[in-house]
Amino acid sequence: MKKLIFLLITIFVSSLTFCSCGGGGGDGGTSTGTMALFATDAPTPDLSGFQQVDVTVNSVSLLNTGTSAACDLSTSQTALNLSDLSDTIQLLSISTCPSTQYNRIHIVFGDSVTLMQNNTTQTCTFTSFKDENNKVDTLDCNSATRTCSIDINGAVNVLASQPGKLALDFTLKDFEVTNFPDQGCTATMKVSPLNASGIEGKEKNEGYKEAITGFISNINLGGKTFIIMKNGSSFTVDYSGVTTQGIDQLLQFALDNNLKVQVKSSSIDLSINSIKASAVYIKVEGTIKPGTLNTTNMTFTLVFDSGEITVDYSTVEVEGTLGDNLAVEAKLVAFDGAKYKAIEVEQEIVETGD
Repeated sequence: MKKLIFLLITIFVSSLTFCSCGGGGGDGGTSTGTMALFATDAPTPDLSGFQQVDVTVNSVSLLNTGTSAACDLSTSQTALNLSDLSDTIQLLSISTCPSTQYNRIHIVFGDSVTLMQNNTTQTCTFTSFKDENNKVDTLDCNSATRTCSIDINGAVNVLASQPGKLALDFTLKDFEVTNFPDQGCTATMKVSPLNASGIEGKEKNEGYKEAITGFISNINLGGKTFIIMKNGSSFTVDYSGVTTQGIDQLLQFALDNNLKVQVKSSSIDLSINSIKASAVYIKVEGTIKPGTLNTTNMTFTLVFDSGEITVDYSTVEVEGTLGDNLAVEAKLVAFDGAKYKAIEVEQEIVETGD
C-alpha cells in the first residue's frame, strides 16, 4: 500500500498579526503601503536526507473575506528549491497594496514536487492534506487544473506609506517516504506564515540571512556599491564588507554575462531600498565539458551561454552527480585569477514523473 510523503509544517494562524513597522492603521484602502514577500525553510536536518526539494509557487494573494479587499503579492510562477532556504529568507516580490487589514493568505502551487535523495530524483504529485479537501489551512488539490492551494487564516495589516514583511515558512519536518523514488509517489504539506517579528527572530536566534537575487548594474569599484534589480525595484548594495578573493572581478563577470547575483544581508532596508551585503554569490548554469572533470583537483570546465570557465569545487558538497555533459548550477563566491571558486554545485534535476 502506497503511503504519502509528509511535508508537515506547523500552522500559526489566528494569533498572528502581520504589519508594517510603526503606528497607525488601515484606512479602508484609500491609501497604499508595500508588502515584501519572502520564503524560508527549516534547518537542513529537517529535510531527512533530501538534497533538493523543488516546488513551484504560482501565486500568493492577500484577501479580506469580509470586505472583499484583495492584493496580489505574486502572480508569476516562482521555482523554489527548499533545500537552499535552510538558512536563508529569500525575497520573492514587493507589492503595493491597499492599506487595510487582510485576514487570509491564498497560495497556489503547481501540483508536483521534485525530490532528490542519494543522487536519485523523482517527481511526486501533491495531494489534498490527509484527504481533507476544501478546509482552511490544508492543502487542497485539483487534478483538472494541475494546481494545489492553501488558504491560511491570519491578520495581515498593511499600513499606509510603510513597508511590511511576510514570509512563507516551509518547515519540512516529520518526513515519511516509503515509495520514493517510484513513480506515482504523492506528497502533502502545510505552510506557516511569519510576520516581521518572526522573521527577525529567525535572524537573531538562528542566524538566518535575508537574501535577494536579480541582475546587477552600475558597479562602483571605488565606492564598493552596485545596483540589483528585483521585479522592477532597484536596490543599492554596499558590498564593502565582502572581502572574498576577486569579488570585483566576479561582479564584473556577472555583469558582462548577464548572470543572476544573490546578495545576503542581515536585513534588507525596504524603507530606502538599501542593502549592506554580508555575502555575494554568482549563479551560473551550464554543462560540464567532456574530459575536463578532474576529481583529484576537484575542478571542471563549465560551458554556459557566453563561453566557458574553470570551476573549483574542492570545498563544497555536490548535490547530485558530476559527469561529462551533465547540466549543473554553480554558485560562485570567489575568483583567483584563473579558477572560479564555488560554494555550491547542484546537478540540474530532470523531472521523471508525469
